Amino acid sequence: MSEESFEDFSLESLKNQENVKKNIDFDLSDNSDENHLDYKKRLNKKVSEFSEEEKKIYNKLAQKNKRKNDKNDEEIQQKSDDEKNALKNQANLYNQLFVLKKKFPDFTHDIHIDKDMNMITLEEKKDLIMKIITQKNSDSIVFETLLLASRTCERGLNYCNVEALDGYSDNLNESREDIIPILKEMIDLGSIDTTMMTPELRLMIVMSSVAVKTIEKNNDKKNSQKLVETLDTS
Repeated sequence: MSEESFEDFSLESLKNQENVKKNIDFDLSDNSDENHLDYKKRLNKKVSEFSEEEKKIYNKLAQKNKRKNDKNDEEIQQKSDDEKNALKNQANLYNQLFVLKKKFPDFTHDIHIDKDMNMITLEEKKDLIMKIITQKNSDSIVFETLLLASRTCERGLNYCNVEALDGYSDNLNESREDIIPILKEMIDLGSIDTTMMTPELRLMIVMSSVAVKTIEKNNDKKNSQKLVETLDTS
């Protein structure tokens, strides 16, 4: 509190409880950065010598200081936890890249990784490695997609009693060695976008292709059995 503020309060005015309250409120607002220890030092008294109003101010400042310290402790703890999580995530990402390099040494030999790299750099390395791995068998996956589409189209026409494309998928499969290099060239030139060829998508395409082959095999088996039964009854 400034010296002028003390002059505004006479001994008589301090006897008035309303003025005392104003004085208290002024103390708390005017000395917003003052803690309970500063307040005690300013009064130059022992706590046991405080008046009731001074004790209220002292306790209020002590509580305020405690809340401030608790908040600081929480912020420090949160910062510490964030740093630990960041280091953990960084270590996990490095380990993932290390495993990928071990699994695909021929494609990732020139990509350098280090434990001291930050998350941004490691993420960039991961994107590059995943792009290389994705493009590794993209030509075969694109071919399987074309083959799957041709089989589906062929079977669809069969259900409509149209046999114009019977055997098309088999003939296409026999031309695999001629088609794969063309697909690879188209991928390298960017004519075919393989950015969506995630491991999950590639797995789905391969499994779908296997499913179609299984259906064809089972249908052929059933047709053979029907033929045998027909011949036996004739």
